[in-house]
Amino acid sequence: MTPHPRRAGAALAISLLAVPALTASPTRAAGAPLPPGTYVYVANAASNSVSVIDTASQTVVATVPVGTAPTGIAASADGHRVYVTDSGANAVSVIDTQAASGPAVVATIPVGRQPQSAALSPDGTRLYVGDDITGTVSVIDTTSDAVLATIAAGPGTEGLAVSPDGSRVYAADTGGSSVTVIDAATNTVVATVPVGQTPVGLTVSPDGSHVYVPDYGSGQVSVIDTATETVSTTIQVGANPHSAAVTPDGTTVYVTDAGSGTVSVITTATETMTSTFSVGAAPHGIALAVAPTGGAAYVADFGAASVSAVNLATDALTATIGVGTNPVYLAVSVIKPLPTKLTAGTAVLTLLPLGEANLNATLTSNGAPVAGQKITFKDDSGEFLCSATTDSKGHAACNTVPGLLDSVGVLLGGYQATFAGSTYYLPSCAHGDTALL
Repeated sequence: MTPHPRRAGAALAISLLAVPALTASPTRAAGAPLPPGTYVYVANAASNSVSVIDTASQTVVATVPVGTAPTGIAASADGHRVYVTDSGANAVSVIDTQAASGPAVVATIPVGRQPQSAALSPDGTRLYVGDDITGTVSVIDTTSDAVLATIAAGPGTEGLAVSPDGSRVYAADTGGSSVTVIDAATNTVVATVPVGQTPVGLTVSPDGSHVYVPDYGSGQVSVIDTATETVSTTIQVGANPHSAAVTPDGTTVYVTDAGSGTVSVITTATETMTSTFSVGAAPHGIALAVAPTGGAAYVADFGAASVSAVNLATDALTATIGVGTNPVYLAVSVIKPLPTKLTAGTAVLTLLPLGEANLNATLTSNGAPVAGQKITFKDDSGEFLCSATTDSKGHAACNTVPGLLDSVGVLLGGYQATFAGSTYYLPSCAHGDTALL
């Protein structure tokens, strides 16, 4: 008998594909927040850790210890927070990717028994957690990291997805062969939709019109029409379909086939499987990183301790990245450089000796001071005056060389303060005035 996909993952009882683990990629040295970039976060159930993959280098750049048997994972839109369901600890670990010494767990939130999956609301204010054994969905306020509500769903709540507008939450009831539909505004169940056997990692189309449900025990994907909350069609795929992901344009759905070691490609226009491609052993979770220049699928190879990276333009495997043991779900998120604001003060013109004193500016990001950044001061024609580094209050100040010939011009036109930007921060500039001392 085929083992239950998620309970087996959490209890580490799947041994049907005992493939030797790959050697993990070199781990990034600790001591700094993750720099801007696109990252894949991978929950390693048997290693009690989260692997962080930099998609630019296709290597693991950090490994974060979390609670027992992590399975589900969700990343905030700005990439600064990652939420991991510790199924063996009945809790959610909250990772701050921008912690000063590197990504680290900064909070632990108790939830229901054996949490298996996680999904964020579009605005990031709510985290939904599927509690397998209790058959509930825990609703977490991400501002306070506190559980606001616990909703009774179906037996074995193991897969979760939120509609693009945030109005509906869909929970795969693995033990009940159904999908529970929750009204997010009231945290109440509004429908129960029968599907195939053992539904797991479902997903919602970008327009919210359909939910794609991999039925692990039926070898098919059930397609739910959200207008009627009924199954409109079923699509045969590979053996033991586990998780699904849909492209941003809604034209294609990718489904991991845990029993086949493949990913099935579904064309939504015809609602048919049009191709497959091979990945690692017992693929579970899947996430897409799609940009205007192209896209990639990242697949958690549960039986191979690896993540397969696939070029979506060619369906070709481009990298096999070693991670922890028994990776289950994964999530993609982008960390962007933070915006900055530069505020320039008033300098003074000194006559003996001739020059400018106290050219100054303060650099902040989202209202907080930014230290250790170089600020350059120039006159309105672009001529260099002086430069200084911001202190703990984000303040930088300097004086010009005595006898500077354009002092009168600076007195009349003021000066420019410029921050050129850095790895973590976007550039900014400001104009300051000069007064006669």
